[in-house]
Amino acid sequence: MLSLYWLGSFIFFVILIAIARFIYYRIQDQGMQRFHNEQTNEINPDIESEVKRKEQERLEEEKKKQERLEEERKKQERLEAEKKKQEKLEEERKEQERLEAEKKKQEKLEEERKEQERLEEEKKKQEKLEEERKKQERLEEKKKQERLEAEKKKQEKLEEERKKQERLEEKKKQERLEEQRKEQERLEEKKKQERLRIKEESQKQLMQQELQPISYQFKIQQEISTKPVQQQIQILNSEIKKIDNNNNLSNNKKQYYKHQYQQQLVQKLKDQGDAKSIPHVRQNIDSSNPEVALFVLKESLLRDQNRELLTTSQEYSFGFDSIIGSYGSEQSCLKVRNKKFDYDKIMNDNQILQQHLLDFQQKLSSSLNISIDQIEILGVSKGSFEISFNITGIDKDQILKEINDNKNAKKFLNEYCNGKVEYLQYFDSAKNSAKGVTLSSDDFSPKYNRNWDGFHEKEQRGPSYHRYDYYFPRGCYGFGLNIKKYGNDDWVKINGNINEWRILYHGTNQVAVNPIVRDNLTAGGGQFYKDDECINEFGKKVKVGKGIYFSDKISVSKEYSPPIQTGNKRFSIYFMSRVNPKKIRQSDRMKQKNYFVVNSSEDVRSYRILIQEDL
Repeated sequence: MLSLYWLGSFIFFVILIAIARFIYYRIQDQGMQRFHNEQTNEINPDIESEVKRKEQERLEEEKKKQERLEEERKKQERLEAEKKKQEKLEEERKEQERLEAEKKKQEKLEEERKEQERLEEEKKKQEKLEEERKKQERLEEKKKQERLEAEKKKQEKLEEERKKQERLEEKKKQERLEEQRKEQERLEEKKKQERLRIKEESQKQLMQQELQPISYQFKIQQEISTKPVQQQIQILNSEIKKIDNNNNLSNNKKQYYKHQYQQQLVQKLKDQGDAKSIPHVRQNIDSSNPEVALFVLKESLLRDQNRELLTTSQEYSFGFDSIIGSYGSEQSCLKVRNKKFDYDKIMNDNQILQQHLLDFQQKLSSSLNISIDQIEILGVSKGSFEISFNITGIDKDQILKEINDNKNAKKFLNEYCNGKVEYLQYFDSAKNSAKGVTLSSDDFSPKYNRNWDGFHEKEQRGPSYHRYDYYFPRGCYGFGLNIKKYGNDDWVKINGNINEWRILYHGTNQVAVNPIVRDNLTAGGGQFYKDDECINEFGKKVKVGKGIYFSDKISVSKEYSPPIQTGNKRFSIYFMSRVNPKKIRQSDRMKQKNYFVVNSSEDVRSYRILIQEDL
């Protein structure tokens, strides 16, 4: 470092001397030039006057030329503006003609339908009259036969009457049976219609329930747009806090709305200067320095997840769960965009919005041959008209494969959104700019800071139904996190109680085992082991599925947390987390690698961040 200082000083003085010499010779040249010009002017005053006159003429000619060019440019701009105006009028005329043609077509179809119904009604009426006529002829023929037989065989009259009576009774019996059968069919049809009506009403009620948060969010966004920035921040922060306590929202909806509000809040906080970037560490570059830990975490997130870590007050902090939970299965959705619909018009009429979303659910469920209840509408957004949704009970890769292979689904989606279905993973939704995450000093709990120097390799931990080897994070320094928000702390104790959760480690660079694919109709987050089979908490074989990857060893997590240069040292950072042991997924192949997956962020709680110097 000292030699570099002297070398820099030497170069600085050499450059300084060179500049001084240049200025000195430049002043001499200017003096000689002025002397020469004075001599020339004294000798040739007439020549100088002529030169000035020609120069003046040249400048005037140049000015006129520039004025002509400026006039031509303005004329060209007027012509182009007129042309664009004509093109726009022509497009509006064609659109009006198309709408009128469509209206006439619909009216014609309606007239044809009514005519068809009238003809069918007339046909039924004629058939009924024909049946009555034939019945009357049969009765008349029967009476005529009876009279002939009565005249021919008087002696058989009593016997015939008896037989006739028997026939009439049998006929009545058959008629009663037939009437009962028809009545039963009518009752069955009535029950069927009632079931359909109840189902439709149920669907409408469910849709009304789904519309409530959508309409509410729309009103909130309208309210925010009219408020000053500080009030916008207060509204957004209040809404984020309400989401966790809203029992009417599914976990998928909570994560969707929370993501929407949080990213708006981060931008507002940055604009107001209430969210600040974490600076470089200049002194005390050591693993036990919390400033080093924050800086390494900031750089890791920006590099590995394209997310910007900012510091703010406790009021606006997202907490550490927002970092590690970003790969949870509920942290993504599907999105379609329809460019034909007017977002503002639909959102300002709940009846139109309800009918549109219900129609979308019905057609999509029918084309995919799934229950309409499996399609969960998360929200709508402006971008023409965008619908964000999830399909429960089916892996997103299966959904998108079905869309590719199913002709009915492709036909519907081609008509609705040109066949484009986007897979949106929330933390990865920004392709060109980093998404923000805010933390505050209150997210830490320094009294739980510690290291594990001198500890042996491992020990047995966990409740009786889930005993496991806990590998100490030797070589790491741990910074305690604030876990008061979880209330009961049985999950973090190490006494073997039935509610104790397992300790696992997570590196920030999950994309190493989780390649993100952004092509249309291809799910993002196609994790390597998601299709492996494992045993769930009920003893059944299930797919591993998508989720958050962990390891029980720091040495494995280190592969997915490359070190960050800080001063003249390099550090890696990890999350020390407790996970619900009933929700851990691990296939046979994953056991060989010491990998674990937890599908939902609800089953993960970080309680320390670990920093390790790369020696």
